[in-house]
Amino acid sequence: MKNPFNSITFNKLEKNFYAQILTSAMPYYIAVVGFDKVAGQILMAAVENMDRFNECKVNLHDLDKYLDVSENTRKKSLNVLRYMNFIETKNSNRTGGETTFKVNVQFACKGSIDEKMKMPSALNKSFRSAALVSGQICKEKFKKYKQFNNDMNQEGVDGLIPF
Repeated sequence: MKNPFNSITFNKLEKNFYAQILTSAMPYYIAVVGFDKVAGQILMAAVENMDRFNECKVNLHDLDKYLDVSENTRKKSLNVLRYMNFIETKNSNRTGGETTFKVNVQFACKGSIDEKMKMPSALNKSFRSAALVSGQICKEKFKKYKQFNNDMNQEGVDGLIPF
């Protein structure tokens, strides 16, 4: 089966670019693959088809078929990549349920690394070095991770019971 990721903006010149993977990111990538091999497969498939803005789109059901995994396995793998700041995802219901992936510039990019890091739209976050213990991702810290932070506490915004 072919790679389900699609480039967002693609022109004929982009075929000549290759994705540079930075050596400073390799210890983090090795930790991700050691923790979850499917996460490494997802990341490499995204890097293969990302455009010059480090973005690509994928239908998650096609991704599940491509990897031959269940939805829960894919969700866990994507959470590992988000947790380590390798990717950001944005769901879009308007485009047939496709999800936009943005790959961290500090991991891989097509074109000049210096130019990509200066782009305001680029994902340029440092990796979570505090999440690593002896070169491996700490399972206890990962279990506490949530994709979205909820700023509201249980009682409500002002600390009052909401009724």
